[in-house]
Amino acid sequence: MSRHGRLIEAGPGARLSSPIRRTPDPAPPVLEPGPVRTCVGCRAAGLRSALLRVVLSDDGAGDPVLVVDERRRMPGRGAWLHPDQRCLELAVRRRAFGRALRYTGPLGTEAVERAVTRLAAQVQPQHSTTVPEPTPVPTVDRESGLEADGDPMSTHR
Repeated sequence: MSRHGRLIEAGPGARLSSPIRRTPDPAPPVLEPGPVRTCVGCRAAGLRSALLRVVLSDDGAGDPVLVVDERRRMPGRGAWLHPDQRCLELAVRRRAFGRALRYTGPLGTEAVERAVTRLAAQVQPQHSTTVPEPTPVPTVDRESGLEADGDPMSTHR
């Protein structure tokens, strides 16, 4: 008997007998709480709450300027940036604000620089990035049992 014949004989529920089909798919795990945005400077993804939103605004004279949207509510297209001086430097060097905001003219970044400097001063590093210097290990002459140059407190050969 063919496979098709066995399925017809078994009835309409025969295809559901596989354990894979009987159990529903588990919900995908939630990795991060909240929306994720990409920094225009370093191109790394980060939580929306951890990034600054930068928008174009009119300065009153008709020239658009970059403004930091503190409340993240201003209308228009926004660019996201880590509050880090290195990310700001990368964004300015790569002209990322103009591309992200779809503006071709020159943009002044003074307001963004002030905001990044202010926020960087508020944020305290959670851990030190410097590596402590290793403590010197004294070498011992095997024959005499003294340190290499005869001075028991010396750490140099």
